[in-house]
Amino acid sequence: MDQDSELARRAAAGDAAAFTALVRAHEAAVRRFLRRLAGEAADDLAQETFLKAWRMAGDYRGDGRYRAWLMRIAWTRFLGAHRAKGRRDAREAAAPPRESRHDPDAAIDLERALAGLGERERAAALLCFGESYSHAEAAAIMALPLGTLKSIVARARAALVETLEA
Repeated sequence: MDQDSELARRAAAGDAAAFTALVRAHEAAVRRFLRRLAGEAADDLAQETFLKAWRMAGDYRGDGRYRAWLMRIAWTRFLGAHRAKGRRDAREAAAPPRESRHDPDAAIDLERALAGLGERERAAALLCFGESYSHAEAAAIMALPLGTLKSIVARARAALVETLEA
């Protein structure tokens, strides 16, 4: 049993210290993912994600990575917020952070290209390219069939290449 699984088992039994260790281990990745999807709303969504994870601690079955389970919760929190706020407001808030160590102009171009994608394409691209999740893991996080996720990733890649080459 890996460390996350053991901590998750203990958290499900009500061990707050174990859950705190899980939050510390995965908070940066969850916040980074949400920041790129939701901009300024990311901190609130991350907090909601971890609150929901605590309330649902017993639902984690260990059949995948704990981080992927958290990302699934984060994705559903984002979708709920997105629907509540409206499509237009969510697109304006979806610009990814400017934290590239590479060419700043390239980072800005990439941010604009990502912001131009639809929400599903942007999330799939961020999970597969930015967070290095496998297609199967990203499909599970987004609750999509694997083939659908692969199609979305292919469309996202093509759109990003087209935008960046223009």
